[in-house]
Amino acid sequence: MNTETAKPLILCVDDEFFTLKVLKGWLTSFGYDVLTVESGEQAIETIRQAKPDCLLLDIIMPGMNGYEVCERLQKNEDTAQIPVIFVSGVGSEQDKARAFALGAVDYVEKPFDRKILFDKVQACLQTIPRWQALQQRTAPSPKHSKVEDFWLFRDFLFFYLRLLPEKQELAAKVPPAKLYTMASLLGVDERQIAQALAAFLKLPYLDKINPEKIRLGVLPAAYCRTHQVIAIHASSVMNAFVLTNPFDLNLLDSLHRVTRSDQTLSLSIAAPATLAPLLRSPERPAGQTH
Repeated sequence: MNTETAKPLILCVDDEFFTLKVLKGWLTSFGYDVLTVESGEQAIETIRQAKPDCLLLDIIMPGMNGYEVCERLQKNEDTAQIPVIFVSGVGSEQDKARAFALGAVDYVEKPFDRKILFDKVQACLQTIPRWQALQQRTAPSPKHSKVEDFWLFRDFLFFYLRLLPEKQELAAKVPPAKLYTMASLLGVDERQIAQALAAFLKLPYLDKINPEKIRLGVLPAAYCRTHQVIAIHASSVMNAFVLTNPFDLNLLDSLHRVTRSDQTLSLSIAAPATLAPLLRSPERPAGQTH
């Protein structure tokens, strides 16, 4: 947060002067400090000098567009966790998968609605303490040993895949963190490992994820890539996540800390290959210049 004052610092990036004037007036009246710039290039330079708490970023701009600004931010550890709200025109397609990979927490449409803008910026700022909680390293306190569960799962997997003893011996020493290395050792598809996991734990198995189901702003994109997890919308529960390795104690502990501790986590299992297209680090398409 802005260290010189107690007010959150919002950076607004748009090539339209009138839009910046409206945003600055409204956000200032909400009690925030506001900086405005008219291009992606100016945004990158401003962020280097004064790290904002939230970025309101127009997608379509001459030169460096909003997506490219986010690509730059995601490639730098110091800026990868700045929450971003994309600004789009009415009726513009909202590419949730791309927005998620680039670290965006929400969209806001022009022309702006004052209350909607206020609510979205407030929600954006609330991601900061949640994301900071993910950096805290505390000793997990599971009700029972997940490592013990893993050995039980391994035996279940051997039965599930009808493996011969010589194959079982190949995977006998694989630790929980390297769960999916068993696929290559056993000569099976990693999706079979994920399906067995879901059957063993009696959790849903997902062979695909609709990008429209992604919940923006729950977890930082870089964290999701590292831990192979995605927050999704589910009709009956608030805290729904798709993950590849439910034996990752640090991940489960972090998910409990980043969500309300009195709410149950709803988990689904997917193979790494299923999450990969949604978690891929942003790359500039070949031949793209702006």
